[in-house]
Amino acid sequence: MKINTSLNNILGNKCFESQRNMTVPLSYPKDECFFGSSYVETKQKNYQDDKKLYESKLQSNPRTAFLYNPDITQKKRIQMAAENPDIYDIRQTARLLGLKSENQVLKWIKEGKFEYDVIPRALLSTAYIDIRSLQNTDFISTLKNSLPNCRNFEELLFEYNITKGRLESLIKEGQLIPLESTYKDGDTFDSFIFDITDEENNKVLTEHTNLNPVPSKKYYKKSSNDEIIKPIMVPVTYLSKLGYSSAKQLANMIKNGNLPGTFEKVETQNGPKIRALVNIGPYLESEVKLNELRQHNKNVISTSELAKNLRIRKLDVDEALLNGEIEIIKEYIFPEDSKKVLIDLSNPQNSEFVDRKIFENQLLEEIKTQRQAELKQQNIQRLKASSLTNSLRMRIVWELCPMTRLIASSEAQKDGYICSIIAKEAEDEELNKKEQIVLNSFRKKVWTKSGIEEFKQAQAKATEYLKTYKEQGIEAIDDETIRRIISEFYSSIN
Repeated sequence: MKINTSLNNILGNKCFESQRNMTVPLSYPKDECFFGSSYVETKQKNYQDDKKLYESKLQSNPRTAFLYNPDITQKKRIQMAAENPDIYDIRQTARLLGLKSENQVLKWIKEGKFEYDVIPRALLSTAYIDIRSLQNTDFISTLKNSLPNCRNFEELLFEYNITKGRLESLIKEGQLIPLESTYKDGDTFDSFIFDITDEENNKVLTEHTNLNPVPSKKYYKKSSNDEIIKPIMVPVTYLSKLGYSSAKQLANMIKNGNLPGTFEKVETQNGPKIRALVNIGPYLESEVKLNELRQHNKNVISTSELAKNLRIRKLDVDEALLNGEIEIIKEYIFPEDSKKVLIDLSNPQNSEFVDRKIFENQLLEEIKTQRQAELKQQNIQRLKASSLTNSLRMRIVWELCPMTRLIASSEAQKDGYICSIIAKEAEDEELNKKEQIVLNSFRKKVWTKSGIEEFKQAQAKATEYLKTYKEQGIEAIDDETIRRIISEFYSSIN
Protein backbone atom coordinates (compact mmCIF):
# COMPACT_ATOMS: atom_id res chain seq x y z
CA MET A 1 0.00 0.00 0.00
CA LYS A 2 1.32 3.43 -0.88
CA ILE A 3 0.53 6.92 0.36
CA ASN A 4 0.57 9.58 -2.33
CA THR A 5 1.44 12.91 -0.71
CA SER A 6 1.41 14.92 -3.96
CA LEU A 7 -0.52 18.20 -4.23
CA ASN A 8 -2.06 16.94 -7.46
CA ASN A 9 -2.36 13.31 -8.49
CA ILE A 10 -1.80 13.69 -12.20
CA LEU A 11 0.96 15.21 -14.33
CA GLY A 12 0.70 17.09 -17.57
CA ASN A 13 -2.57 18.27 -19.07
CA LYS A 14 -4.65 17.00 -16.16
CA CYS A 15 -3.04 19.61 -13.96
CA PHE A 16 -5.22 22.06 -15.85
CA GLU A 17 -8.54 20.29 -15.31
CA SER A 18 -9.43 22.61 -12.43
CA GLN A 19 -11.84 25.21 -13.78
CA ARG A 20 -10.68 27.89 -11.37
CA ASN A 21 -8.78 30.93 -12.59
CA MET A 22 -5.23 29.58 -12.53
CA THR A 23 -2.14 31.72 -12.62
CA VAL A 24 1.46 30.63 -12.61
CA PRO A 25 2.88 28.71 -10.89
CA LEU A 26 1.30 25.29 -11.40
CA SER A 27 1.59 22.45 -8.91
CA TYR A 28 3.05 19.01 -9.57
CA PRO A 29 3.53 15.76 -7.58
CA LYS A 30 6.16 15.36 -4.91
CA ASP A 31 7.99 12.11 -4.05
CA GLU A 32 5.92 9.02 -3.31
CA CYS A 33 6.49 7.08 -0.07
CA PHE A 34 5.74 3.40 0.50
CA PHE A 35 5.26 1.40 3.70
CA GLY A 36 8.21 -0.94 4.23
CA SER A 37 10.60 1.15 2.20
CA SER A 38 13.25 3.52 3.41
CA TYR A 39 13.62 7.13 2.34
CA VAL A 40 16.77 6.21 0.42
CA GLU A 41 14.97 3.45 -1.46
CA THR A 42 12.11 5.79 -2.31
CA LYS A 43 14.48 8.45 -3.61
CA GLN A 44 16.32 5.85 -5.66
CA LYS A 45 13.12 4.58 -7.26
CA ASN A 46 11.97 8.11 -8.09
CA TYR A 47 15.38 8.88 -9.54
CA GLN A 48 15.19 5.84 -11.82
CA ASP A 49 11.69 6.81 -12.98
CA ASP A 50 12.81 10.36 -13.68
CA LYS A 51 15.87 9.10 -15.53
CA LYS A 52 13.68 7.06 -17.85
CA LEU A 53 11.46 10.08 -18.46
CA TYR A 54 14.52 12.21 -19.19
CA GLU A 55 15.86 9.65 -21.69
CA SER A 56 12.47 9.56 -23.38
CA LYS A 57 12.45 13.36 -23.65
CA LEU A 58 15.93 13.31 -25.17
CA GLN A 59 14.37 11.42 -28.07
CA SER A 60 11.18 13.46 -28.42
CA ASN A 61 12.61 16.95 -27.87
CA PRO A 62 16.28 17.24 -26.82
CA ARG A 63 15.98 21.04 -26.54
CA THR A 64 13.74 20.81 -23.47
CA ALA A 65 14.96 17.45 -22.12
CA PHE A 66 17.17 19.15 -19.49
CA LEU A 67 14.01 20.12 -17.60
CA TYR A 68 13.55 16.44 -16.75
CA ASN A 69 17.21 15.61 -15.94
CA PRO A 70 17.33 14.35 -12.31
CA ASP A 71 21.12 14.88 -12.22
CA ILE A 72 20.60 18.66 -12.34
CA THR A 73 19.06 20.52 -9.42
CA GLN A 74 15.65 22.06 -9.90
CA LYS A 75 17.10 25.51 -9.24
CA LYS A 76 19.67 24.99 -11.99
CA ARG A 77 17.04 23.75 -14.42
CA ILE A 78 14.94 26.84 -13.78
CA GLN A 79 18.00 28.99 -14.39
CA MET A 80 18.83 27.12 -17.61
CA ALA A 81 15.26 27.61 -18.86
CA ALA A 82 15.43 31.32 -18.08
CA GLU A 83 18.69 31.67 -20.01
CA ASN A 84 17.49 29.73 -23.06
CA PRO A 85 16.22 32.19 -25.71
CA ASP A 86 13.93 29.57 -27.26
CA ILE A 87 12.18 28.43 -24.10
CA TYR A 88 9.42 30.67 -22.72
CA ASP A 89 7.36 30.37 -19.58
CA ILE A 90 3.68 31.36 -19.59
CA ARG A 91 4.33 35.00 -18.77
CA GLN A 92 6.99 35.34 -21.43
CA THR A 93 4.75 33.68 -24.01
CA ALA A 94 1.97 36.14 -23.24
CA ARG A 95 4.40 39.02 -23.70
CA LEU A 96 5.73 37.52 -26.94
CA LEU A 97 2.18 37.57 -28.31
CA GLY A 98 1.44 41.04 -26.92
CA LEU A 99 -1.36 39.73 -24.68
CA LYS A 100 -2.52 41.56 -21.58
CA SER A 101 -3.44 38.39 -19.69
CA GLU A 102 -1.51 35.18 -19.09
CA ASN A 103 -4.81 33.35 -18.69
CA GLN A 104 -5.24 33.27 -22.47
CA VAL A 105 -2.00 31.27 -22.79
CA LEU A 106 -3.12 28.99 -19.96
CA LYS A 107 -6.40 28.34 -21.80
CA TRP A 108 -4.59 27.40 -25.00
CA ILE A 109 -2.28 25.09 -23.03
CA LYS A 110 -5.30 23.52 -21.38
CA GLU A 111 -6.89 22.84 -24.77
CA GLY A 112 -3.69 21.32 -26.17
CA LYS A 113 -2.89 24.09 -28.62
CA PHE A 114 0.58 24.60 -27.15
CA GLU A 115 3.09 21.76 -26.70
CA TYR A 116 4.74 22.34 -23.31
CA ASP A 117 7.09 20.84 -20.71
CA VAL A 118 7.37 20.95 -16.93
CA ILE A 119 9.92 20.25 -14.22
CA PRO A 120 8.85 16.94 -12.59
CA ARG A 121 8.53 16.69 -8.80
CA ALA A 122 8.81 20.45 -8.37
CA LEU A 123 6.45 21.66 -5.67
CA LEU A 124 5.61 24.70 -7.81
CA SER A 125 6.45 25.03 -11.48
CA THR A 126 5.34 26.68 -14.68
CA ALA A 127 4.71 25.37 -18.16
CA TYR A 128 7.68 25.85 -20.46
CA ILE A 129 7.03 26.38 -24.16
CA ASP A 130 9.66 25.60 -26.79
CA ILE A 131 8.84 28.19 -29.45
CA ARG A 132 10.93 26.28 -31.99
CA SER A 133 8.84 23.10 -31.88
CA LEU A 134 6.76 22.60 -35.02
CA GLN A 135 3.42 22.59 -33.21
CA ASN A 136 4.23 25.78 -31.28
CA THR A 137 5.74 27.54 -34.28
CA ASP A 138 2.65 26.85 -36.37
CA PHE A 139 0.26 27.89 -33.59
CA ILE A 140 2.15 31.11 -32.82
CA SER A 141 2.12 31.95 -36.54
CA THR A 142 -1.64 31.38 -36.63
CA LEU A 143 -2.13 33.60 -33.60
CA LYS A 144 0.03 36.42 -34.92
CA ASN A 145 -2.00 36.53 -38.14
CA SER A 146 -5.20 37.05 -36.16
CA LEU A 147 -4.04 39.06 -33.12
CA PRO A 148 -4.10 42.51 -34.81
CA ASN A 149 -7.85 42.03 -35.30
CA CYS A 150 -8.49 40.70 -31.79
CA ARG A 151 -10.05 42.27 -28.70
CA ASN A 152 -10.18 40.93 -25.16
CA PHE A 153 -13.26 40.97 -22.93
CA GLU A 154 -12.65 44.43 -21.44
CA GLU A 155 -11.86 45.96 -24.84
CA LEU A 156 -15.11 44.63 -26.29
CA LEU A 157 -17.08 46.10 -23.38
CA PHE A 158 -15.76 49.58 -24.12
CA GLU A 159 -15.23 49.66 -27.88
CA TYR A 160 -18.65 48.20 -28.68
CA ASN A 161 -20.56 49.73 -25.74
CA ILE A 162 -21.84 46.33 -24.60
CA THR A 163 -23.04 45.66 -21.07
CA LYS A 164 -21.09 43.06 -19.13
CA GLY A 165 -24.11 40.80 -18.75
CA ARG A 166 -24.93 40.94 -22.46
CA LEU A 167 -21.35 40.18 -23.47
CA GLU A 168 -21.15 37.24 -21.08
CA SER A 169 -24.37 35.85 -22.55
CA LEU A 170 -23.07 36.16 -26.12
CA ILE A 171 -19.99 34.14 -25.13
CA LYS A 172 -21.85 31.51 -23.11
CA GLU A 173 -24.43 31.03 -25.88
CA GLY A 174 -21.67 30.59 -28.47
CA GLN A 175 -22.64 33.65 -30.51
CA LEU A 176 -19.20 35.20 -29.97
CA ILE A 177 -16.46 32.71 -30.76
CA PRO A 178 -13.12 32.98 -28.89
CA LEU A 179 -9.92 32.76 -30.91
CA GLU A 180 -8.65 29.15 -31.03
CA SER A 181 -10.58 28.09 -27.93
CA THR A 182 -14.03 27.14 -26.65
CA TYR A 183 -15.93 28.46 -23.64
CA LYS A 184 -16.73 25.91 -20.92
CA ASP A 185 -18.67 26.41 -17.71
CA GLY A 186 -16.44 27.97 -15.09
CA ASP A 187 -13.99 29.59 -17.50
CA THR A 188 -13.07 33.15 -16.66
CA PHE A 189 -13.76 35.64 -19.43
CA ASP A 190 -10.24 37.06 -19.41
CA SER A 191 -9.13 33.65 -20.73
CA PHE A 192 -10.34 34.61 -24.20
CA ILE A 193 -9.68 37.02 -27.03
CA PHE A 194 -11.97 37.48 -30.03
CA ASP A 195 -11.23 38.06 -33.70
CA ILE A 196 -13.64 40.85 -34.66
CA THR A 197 -13.13 40.09 -38.37
CA ASP A 198 -14.37 36.51 -37.93
CA GLU A 199 -17.57 36.20 -39.99
CA GLU A 200 -19.81 35.11 -37.12
CA ASN A 201 -18.31 37.58 -34.63
CA ASN A 202 -18.53 40.42 -37.12
CA LYS A 203 -22.20 39.66 -37.77
CA VAL A 204 -23.07 39.70 -34.05
CA LEU A 205 -21.09 42.88 -33.37
CA THR A 206 -22.51 44.65 -36.43
CA GLU A 207 -26.06 43.88 -35.32
CA HIS A 208 -25.22 45.31 -31.92
CA THR A 209 -23.73 48.53 -33.32
CA ASN A 210 -26.74 48.98 -35.62
CA LEU A 211 -28.78 49.39 -32.45
CA ASN A 212 -26.24 50.99 -30.10
CA PRO A 213 -23.75 53.86 -30.50
CA VAL A 214 -20.04 53.32 -29.79
CA PRO A 215 -17.46 55.70 -28.32
CA SER A 216 -15.58 57.82 -30.82
CA LYS A 217 -12.16 56.27 -31.44
CA LYS A 218 -10.60 59.68 -31.91
CA TYR A 219 -12.54 62.16 -29.79
CA TYR A 220 -14.07 60.22 -26.87
CA LYS A 221 -13.81 62.24 -23.67
CA LYS A 222 -12.59 59.83 -21.00
CA SER A 223 -13.64 60.40 -17.40
CA SER A 224 -10.80 61.81 -15.30
CA ASN A 225 -10.32 62.94 -11.73
CA ASP A 226 -7.36 65.00 -12.81
CA GLU A 227 -7.87 68.66 -11.96
CA ILE A 228 -6.00 69.66 -15.11
CA ILE A 229 -8.47 69.92 -18.01
CA LYS A 230 -6.76 68.72 -21.15
CA PRO A 231 -8.05 70.15 -24.44
CA ILE A 232 -9.85 67.80 -26.82
CA MET A 233 -10.22 69.56 -30.14
CA VAL A 234 -13.10 68.28 -32.27
CA PRO A 235 -13.94 69.54 -35.80
CA VAL A 236 -17.34 71.21 -36.09
CA THR A 237 -18.08 69.00 -39.12
CA TYR A 238 -17.79 65.91 -36.92
CA LEU A 239 -19.95 67.45 -34.18
CA SER A 240 -22.53 68.25 -36.84
CA LYS A 241 -22.68 64.54 -37.79
CA LEU A 242 -23.43 63.77 -34.13
CA GLY A 243 -26.47 66.03 -34.35
CA TYR A 244 -25.36 68.90 -32.11
CA SER A 245 -25.93 71.65 -34.67
CA SER A 246 -24.85 72.73 -38.11
CA ALA A 247 -21.13 73.16 -38.67
CA LYS A 248 -21.75 76.79 -39.61
CA GLN A 249 -23.57 77.60 -36.38
CA LEU A 250 -20.90 75.90 -34.26
CA ALA A 251 -18.16 77.81 -36.07
CA ASN A 252 -20.02 81.09 -35.47
CA MET A 253 -20.34 80.24 -31.77
CA ILE A 254 -16.56 79.74 -31.58
CA LYS A 255 -16.04 83.03 -33.40
CA ASN A 256 -18.39 84.87 -31.02
CA GLY A 257 -16.84 83.31 -27.92
CA ASN A 258 -19.92 81.20 -27.07
CA LEU A 259 -17.97 77.95 -27.42
CA PRO A 260 -14.34 77.29 -26.52
CA GLY A 261 -12.39 76.47 -29.64
CA THR A 262 -10.07 77.67 -32.35
CA PHE A 263 -9.59 78.02 -36.10
CA GLU A 264 -6.71 76.49 -37.99
CA LYS A 265 -5.47 76.53 -41.55
CA VAL A 266 -5.23 73.15 -43.27
CA GLU A 267 -3.97 72.18 -46.69
CA THR A 268 -6.38 70.19 -48.89
CA GLN A 269 -6.38 68.95 -52.48
CA ASN A 270 -8.41 72.02 -53.36
CA GLY A 271 -6.03 74.39 -51.63
CA PRO A 272 -5.84 75.83 -48.10
CA LYS A 273 -9.00 75.92 -45.98
CA ILE A 274 -9.92 77.11 -42.51
CA ARG A 275 -11.08 74.44 -40.08
CA ALA A 276 -13.05 75.21 -36.92
CA LEU A 277 -12.55 73.02 -33.82
CA VAL A 278 -14.45 72.95 -30.54
CA ASN A 279 -12.59 72.18 -27.30
CA ILE A 280 -14.88 69.65 -25.57
CA GLY A 281 -12.60 69.47 -22.52
CA PRO A 282 -14.35 72.10 -20.35
CA TYR A 283 -17.60 70.75 -18.92
CA LEU A 284 -19.81 73.83 -18.62
CA GLU A 285 -18.35 75.81 -21.50
CA SER A 286 -18.64 73.05 -24.09
CA GLU A 287 -20.24 69.77 -22.99
CA VAL A 288 -23.29 71.38 -21.37
CA LYS A 289 -23.77 73.83 -24.25
CA LEU A 290 -23.45 71.14 -26.91
CA ASN A 291 -26.01 68.94 -25.18
CA GLU A 292 -28.41 71.86 -24.94
CA LEU A 293 -27.98 72.51 -28.65
CA ARG A 294 -28.81 68.90 -29.52
CA GLN A 295 -31.83 68.86 -27.22
CA HIS A 296 -33.25 71.76 -29.21
CA ASN A 297 -32.39 70.21 -32.58
CA LYS A 298 -35.76 69.11 -34.01
CA ASN A 299 -34.04 66.74 -36.41
CA VAL A 300 -32.59 64.63 -33.58
CA ILE A 301 -35.01 62.30 -31.79
CA SER A 302 -34.83 58.97 -29.99
CA THR A 303 -35.87 55.72 -31.64
CA SER A 304 -38.86 55.56 -29.28
CA GLU A 305 -39.97 59.03 -30.34
CA LEU A 306 -39.59 58.09 -34.00
CA ALA A 307 -41.80 55.04 -33.52
CA LYS A 308 -44.41 57.11 -31.71
CA ASN A 309 -44.45 59.87 -34.33
CA LEU A 310 -44.73 57.38 -37.19
CA ARG A 311 -47.35 55.33 -35.33
CA ILE A 312 -45.38 52.13 -35.66
CA ARG A 313 -43.92 49.73 -33.10
CA LYS A 314 -40.51 50.36 -31.55
CA LEU A 315 -39.76 46.81 -32.70
CA ASP A 316 -40.35 47.89 -36.31
CA VAL A 317 -37.85 50.72 -35.89
CA ASP A 318 -35.27 48.28 -34.49
CA GLU A 319 -35.91 45.93 -37.41
CA ALA A 320 -35.35 48.81 -39.84
CA LEU A 321 -32.07 49.59 -38.08
CA LEU A 322 -30.92 45.98 -38.33
CA ASN A 323 -31.89 45.85 -42.01
CA GLY A 324 -30.01 49.05 -42.77
CA GLU A 325 -33.12 50.98 -43.82
CA ILE A 326 -32.25 53.68 -41.29
CA GLU A 327 -29.26 54.35 -39.08
CA ILE A 328 -28.62 55.82 -35.67
CA ILE A 329 -26.05 58.44 -34.75
CA LYS A 330 -23.30 55.87 -34.57
CA GLU A 331 -20.80 57.46 -32.17
CA TYR A 332 -20.70 59.49 -28.97
CA ILE A 333 -18.00 61.62 -27.41
CA PHE A 334 -19.30 62.02 -23.85
CA PRO A 335 -19.56 59.00 -21.47
CA GLU A 336 -23.07 60.09 -20.39
CA ASP A 337 -24.34 59.51 -23.94
CA SER A 338 -23.56 55.78 -24.06
CA LYS A 339 -27.22 54.84 -23.53
CA LYS A 340 -28.69 57.44 -25.92
CA VAL A 341 -29.88 55.86 -29.17
CA LEU A 342 -30.65 58.79 -31.46
CA ILE A 343 -31.86 59.28 -35.03
CA ASP A 344 -30.89 62.26 -37.20
CA LEU A 345 -33.80 63.02 -39.52
CA SER A 346 -31.61 65.23 -41.71
CA ASN A 347 -29.80 62.07 -42.79
CA PRO A 348 -31.15 61.39 -46.34
CA GLN A 349 -31.50 57.68 -45.64
CA ASN A 350 -33.57 58.33 -42.51
CA SER A 351 -35.60 61.04 -44.24
CA GLU A 352 -36.56 58.66 -47.06
CA PHE A 353 -37.66 56.05 -44.52
CA VAL A 354 -39.85 58.62 -42.77
CA ASP A 355 -41.39 59.72 -46.08
CA ARG A 356 -42.13 56.12 -46.99
CA LYS A 357 -43.80 55.42 -43.67
CA ILE A 358 -45.87 58.58 -44.03
CA PHE A 359 -46.85 57.44 -47.50
CA GLU A 360 -47.82 54.00 -46.14
CA ASN A 361 -50.06 55.71 -43.64
CA GLN A 362 -51.63 57.72 -46.43
CA LEU A 363 -52.37 54.51 -48.32
CA LEU A 364 -54.11 53.09 -45.28
CA GLU A 365 -55.99 56.33 -44.81
CA GLU A 366 -57.41 56.18 -48.32
CA ILE A 367 -58.57 52.61 -47.72
CA LYS A 368 -60.22 53.70 -44.47
CA THR A 369 -62.12 56.35 -46.41
CA GLN A 370 -63.32 53.76 -48.94
CA ARG A 371 -64.51 51.44 -46.18
CA GLN A 372 -66.06 54.08 -43.94
CA ALA A 373 -67.38 57.02 -45.88
CA GLU A 374 -68.32 58.86 -42.72
CA LEU A 375 -64.70 59.12 -41.63
CA LYS A 376 -62.76 62.15 -42.75
CA GLN A 377 -59.26 61.69 -43.99
CA GLN A 378 -56.88 62.17 -41.10
CA ASN A 379 -53.80 64.27 -41.32
CA ILE A 380 -51.13 61.68 -40.42
CA GLN A 381 -48.11 63.76 -41.29
CA ARG A 382 -47.37 64.37 -37.61
CA LEU A 383 -43.63 64.02 -37.87
CA LYS A 384 -43.12 66.83 -40.37
CA ALA A 385 -46.25 68.89 -39.77
CA SER A 386 -44.10 71.92 -38.96
CA SER A 387 -42.62 71.88 -42.45
CA LEU A 388 -45.14 73.42 -44.86
CA THR A 389 -42.95 72.79 -47.87
CA ASN A 390 -42.60 69.11 -47.06
CA SER A 391 -46.32 68.79 -46.40
CA LEU A 392 -47.08 70.22 -49.83
CA ARG A 393 -44.42 68.01 -51.43
CA MET A 394 -46.01 64.89 -49.97
CA ARG A 395 -49.44 65.94 -51.30
CA ILE A 396 -47.96 66.19 -54.77
CA VAL A 397 -46.19 62.85 -54.35
CA TRP A 398 -49.52 61.35 -53.34
CA GLU A 399 -51.14 62.62 -56.55
CA LEU A 400 -48.26 61.32 -58.69
CA CYS A 401 -48.57 57.71 -57.40
CA PRO A 402 -51.86 56.47 -58.94
CA MET A 403 -50.64 52.90 -59.57
CA THR A 404 -49.40 52.43 -56.03
CA ARG A 405 -52.69 53.71 -54.62
CA LEU A 406 -54.67 51.51 -57.00
CA ILE A 407 -52.69 48.40 -56.04
CA ALA A 408 -53.15 49.12 -52.33
CA SER A 409 -56.91 49.60 -52.75
CA SER A 410 -57.23 46.46 -54.90
CA GLU A 411 -55.26 44.30 -52.45
CA ALA A 412 -57.35 45.52 -49.53
CA GLN A 413 -60.64 44.74 -51.30
CA LYS A 414 -59.52 41.13 -51.89
CA ASP A 415 -59.31 40.45 -48.16
CA GLY A 416 -62.16 41.34 -45.85
CA TYR A 417 -59.96 40.68 -42.83
CA ILE A 418 -57.53 43.40 -43.94
CA CYS A 419 -60.41 45.79 -44.38
CA SER A 420 -61.75 45.01 -40.92
CA ILE A 421 -58.31 45.65 -39.40
CA ILE A 422 -58.03 48.98 -41.22
CA ALA A 423 -61.55 49.91 -40.08
CA LYS A 424 -60.65 48.97 -36.51
CA GLU A 425 -57.56 51.16 -36.63
CA ALA A 426 -59.67 53.99 -38.09
CA GLU A 427 -61.71 53.99 -34.89
CA ASP A 428 -58.45 54.28 -32.90
CA GLU A 429 -58.90 50.80 -31.49
CA GLU A 430 -55.68 49.07 -30.43
CA LEU A 431 -54.67 46.21 -32.71
CA ASN A 432 -53.64 42.90 -31.22
CA LYS A 433 -50.34 41.24 -32.12
CA LYS A 434 -51.84 39.08 -34.88
CA GLU A 435 -53.64 42.05 -36.46
CA GLN A 436 -50.47 44.14 -36.35
CA ILE A 437 -48.53 41.36 -38.09
CA VAL A 438 -51.21 41.05 -40.81
CA LEU A 439 -51.23 44.82 -41.34
CA ASN A 440 -47.43 44.94 -41.62
CA SER A 441 -47.56 42.03 -44.06
CA PHE A 442 -50.13 43.93 -46.14
CA ARG A 443 -47.87 46.98 -46.28
CA LYS A 444 -44.91 44.91 -47.44
CA LYS A 445 -47.10 43.13 -50.02
CA VAL A 446 -48.23 46.45 -51.49
CA TRP A 447 -44.63 47.66 -51.84
CA THR A 448 -43.57 44.32 -53.30
CA LYS A 449 -46.25 44.49 -55.99
CA SER A 450 -46.00 48.18 -56.76
CA GLY A 451 -42.28 48.60 -56.27
CA ILE A 452 -40.87 51.94 -55.13
CA GLU A 453 -39.88 53.29 -58.52
CA GLU A 454 -43.15 55.24 -58.92
CA PHE A 455 -42.73 56.62 -55.41
CA LYS A 456 -39.12 57.69 -56.03
CA GLN A 457 -39.99 59.27 -59.37
CA ALA A 458 -42.87 61.09 -57.71
CA GLN A 459 -40.52 62.45 -55.03
CA ALA A 460 -38.12 63.78 -57.66
CA LYS A 461 -40.94 65.25 -59.76
CA ALA A 462 -42.55 66.91 -56.72
CA THR A 463 -39.24 68.51 -55.77
CA GLU A 464 -38.90 69.76 -59.35
CA TYR A 465 -42.42 71.25 -59.32
CA LEU A 466 -41.80 73.09 -56.04
CA LYS A 467 -38.50 74.46 -57.32
CA THR A 468 -40.22 75.73 -60.47
CA TYR A 469 -43.00 77.29 -58.40
CA LYS A 470 -40.53 79.03 -56.09
CA GLU A 471 -38.36 80.38 -58.92
CA GLN A 472 -40.96 81.11 -61.64
CA GLY A 473 -44.40 81.16 -60.04
CA ILE A 474 -47.59 79.10 -60.38
CA GLU A 475 -48.01 79.80 -64.09
CA ALA A 476 -44.76 78.00 -64.85
CA ILE A 477 -46.26 74.69 -63.66
CA ASP A 478 -47.29 72.74 -66.77
CA ASP A 479 -49.67 70.34 -64.99
CA GLU A 480 -53.13 71.73 -64.21
CA THR A 481 -53.74 69.27 -61.35
CA ILE A 482 -50.45 70.19 -59.66
CA ARG A 483 -51.29 73.91 -60.05
CA ARG A 484 -54.62 73.26 -58.35
CA ILE A 485 -52.98 71.34 -55.45
CA ILE A 486 -50.45 74.12 -54.86
CA SER A 487 -53.14 76.85 -55.03
CA GLU A 488 -55.49 75.01 -52.66
CA PHE A 489 -52.65 74.26 -50.24
CA TYR A 490 -51.60 77.88 -49.86
CA SER A 491 -55.22 79.03 -49.73
CA SER A 492 -55.83 76.66 -46.82
CA ILE A 493 -53.00 78.05 -44.72
CA ASN A 494 -53.70 81.71 -45.34
